[in-house]
Amino acid sequence: MKHKMWPTILSSLAGTMILWYAGGIGAQPVLATGSDADVTEEGLHRVDPSLMEAAWVRPDLDLSDYTRILLMPGAVQFREVPEKIYDARTSIGISEFPVPEDRQKWLREVWSEAVEESFAQASYDRHYDVGSDVLVVQAFLVDVVSHIPPKNAGSQYTFVQDPWESYVVLELRDATTTQLVARTIDRRYAEGLIDIETIWMRTANLVGRWAEVPAVRLDQLADLGEGGRSTPLWSR
Repeated sequence: MKHKMWPTILSSLAGTMILWYAGGIGAQPVLATGSDADVTEEGLHRVDPSLMEAAWVRPDLDLSDYTRILLMPGAVQFREVPEKIYDARTSIGISEFPVPEDRQKWLREVWSEAVEESFAQASYDRHYDVGSDVLVVQAFLVDVVSHIPPKNAGSQYTFVQDPWESYVVLELRDATTTQLVARTIDRRYAEGLIDIETIWMRTANLVGRWAEVPAVRLDQLADLGEGGRSTPLWSR
C-alpha cells in the first residue's frame, strides 16, 4: 500500500477552474484558477497559491463540522538510493546516500514522537475512535533524501553540506467515510555546513521543527472553510 500512496501524494492533475469564495460577494477566491487550477485524482482542488503555497482541498471543505481529531501515527518514506560500496574516490560527485536501516527506524520514531508532541502543544480536542464529528489527521515525511556520506566514505570530512531534504505532507480525512478532504505539501531543507559529529543530534532538532508544520497547516485550512468561520476543533 505504501508504494501506491506516495506517488498519489506528490502528483496533481490539470483540472477545472471552480471557484470557492472565502466570504461574501466580491471576496477573494480560495481555489486557484487559470494555469494554477490543478485537481488531483482524488478530486482535491488546489488552493490559491497566494493563500497557501501548496494545498489541495475539496471544494466544499468546511472543518467547522468537526469538533475532534483522531491523530494517526506519523509515517516516513525515504527516496530509494542504490546500495553500493562507497570510498573516498567513488563518493566524489555523489550527493545522495542511502539511509541505514537503523537510522531509518530512528527517524521514523523521532518523527512520530515530534508530531505527537506538536499536536499536544496545540491543545487539540483529541479522540481515539471514529465519529461523525471526528477529523482524521496524519502527517508524513515523504521523499526523504540524505546527503550524509557513510562513515567509510566520509571519514575525511569535518562538515556535511545541506544534509537533508524532504516533503512535509498533511492529510485530512473524514472519520466515518475515510474520504480525503485536504492535503498540504511543504518542501523542507536542512541547509548549511553541519558538523558531522553533531549531525544526528541536530537532525532530531530539525525534524522536531518540521513536525510543527502540520498543525500550522491545519489551522490555516480551518480558517479557509466557510469564509474563515471559526471552528470548534481546538481552543484558540
